[in-house]
Amino acid sequence: MIYAFSPEGVACLAAVLATDPLLAFDIDGTLAPIVERPDEARLPDAVQHCLAELAQRFDIAVITGRSVADARRMLSFTPRYLIGNHGLEGLPGAAMRSAEFARTVAAWQDALAASEPLAAASVTLEDKRYSLSLHYRRAPNPAKAHRAIEDAVARLAPVPRVIPGKAVVNLLPFGAPDKGDAIRALIEETGCSNVLYVGDDDTDETVFGLNLPSVLTLRVEPAADSAAALFLRDQREVLTLIKHIATRLGVHGGSSAGSVLPDAPAGA
Repeated sequence: MIYAFSPEGVACLAAVLATDPLLAFDIDGTLAPIVERPDEARLPDAVQHCLAELAQRFDIAVITGRSVADARRMLSFTPRYLIGNHGLEGLPGAAMRSAEFARTVAAWQDALAASEPLAAASVTLEDKRYSLSLHYRRAPNPAKAHRAIEDAVARLAPVPRVIPGKAVVNLLPFGAPDKGDAIRALIEETGCSNVLYVGDDDTDETVFGLNLPSVLTLRVEPAADSAAALFLRDQREVLTLIKHIATRLGVHGGSSAGSVLPDAPAGA
């Protein structure tokens, strides 16, 4: 992985931004800092403002594990595309199997809500209708909570697709689209020649792992096993990235970023 603000990383960004790409972002851990309670997550005002200015002139997609309704309440601007439930909500044609997916998730919800081990381990169940998230960030014993989740999930029928995250386990019905499918669909829908995608965890690896020459991928916080091309040190650098993008694209809101980028880490 290449540090996004190293000379090589800046050159990669410049090349894709010169093509007026689709700009695609995850929310949690990317646009918004991770917090203990997902319902308390907020996009910083400066991020909102800069993205709002970008959205007036360029196509922006927000692709999140949250439901579309939940994501929409967090945004003070309207992206051209708002994709929720890891790709299941908001894509053209995605509603065709939504009732089937919702029935599957409802059955899982009933089974997991009745699990005493999950309750004892302080696992929080988030029902997003078309997918489920089991949070254990606030569990006093995270390892115990994760084992309880694994045991409970193993008993579910039909077997879910499991995508881990940061102190969360996401359950999707097999056959449901993921973020990688969403990016492919948006490329087809928009006819865009290039995409810049920014995410931060395992749910975003479905995009990072596409390895499409038309998609430049960037991960917030490096990971040795990530397939992303570029990385940022942490979520605090996301605003610097968005301002850099705005400056490169000639959007007024990016002018406050200045010309000084963070120093590249050793070995970047």
